[in-house]
Amino acid sequence: MIITAWSAMSPYGTNDRDFAQNIVSGPPLPDGPRPVPDFEPREFLGREGTRTMSRATALAVATAARLLAEDDDRARTGMVLGTTNGSAQSILEVNRASLLRGKPYHIQPSAIQNAAMNSVAGQIAIRHGLKGPNATLAGGRTTGLLALGYCRRLLLTGRADTILTGAVEELTEARSWVRDDTAPLAEGCAMLRLEPSAPHGLAEVLAVTSVVATDGDIGSAVVKAANRVLTRTSPDRVWAAVGSGTTDDAESKALVTVCPEATLLPPLTETLGQVHSASGAFQLAAVLSHAAAAGAAERFALLTSAEPQGIAVAAVLRIKGDPIVI
Repeated sequence: MIITAWSAMSPYGTNDRDFAQNIVSGPPLPDGPRPVPDFEPREFLGREGTRTMSRATALAVATAARLLAEDDDRARTGMVLGTTNGSAQSILEVNRASLLRGKPYHIQPSAIQNAAMNSVAGQIAIRHGLKGPNATLAGGRTTGLLALGYCRRLLLTGRADTILTGAVEELTEARSWVRDDTAPLAEGCAMLRLEPSAPHGLAEVLAVTSVVATDGDIGSAVVKAANRVLTRTSPDRVWAAVGSGTTDDAESKALVTVCPEATLLPPLTETLGQVHSASGAFQLAAVLSHAAAAGAAERFALLTSAEPQGIAVAAVLRIKGDPIVI
């Protein structure tokens, strides 16, 4: 499975170049909440259909548009999106309206639509005419890498010719209430374009796997997941490794144990901020950005993501500055 393109809207800006340059060597972001600057849905998407969009939907629809070409077969193009639980703000508004309105069912229909977990992926498909598989995954911070594995299965079984995958988080009052760490809260959307094979590409996804730590030992689960995906290459060939940075030092220590020679890239919580379910998608964009800045030599990268509840996911990429030909 080949990553042929990526795009991101982040606290660094609405341009892909903004993210790529700043995630590699940019100055630290300011403290406090980190929205996507200068993002106005109507400026990016026009007036039609944007009045009732949640911010998460607008970010995702705008990001997906950059990865689609006019000659794509939209009937064979799918969408796999990661989320925490949809739009937390919309869920709050539906609950509030059901309690405060004259009747529980006196609720704005658009609010109900945006509160559905699969609303964002569905609206992307409608807006861009995608008729391939459409799925929404919710796995906390591991969502982005879990979605990558899901896409790999869809492409290997011929369910689609092209799949867009990624994750989105919006910066809202409701989301600020459920934060569970000290990293600044951030919003954004990162997506990849995936194809089963391509005459050109940015990276090949060699393997993705997940492990459940039934004993609560996240570090051991990360080691186990990493070792499983590294059967496609040896640990001493790994150029860079990056974790989600959400489980204290257990994940970083596990990466050093598995790949002691690899460059340990800073976790997103130290650079971008806390983007929750969008972590994995931004990790992938960050690794591709670092690889492009490092030069054209073939490289292998290990990515891991872990949830304190006991899920660990690992993926390994073969990255090449020159076009990948399969």
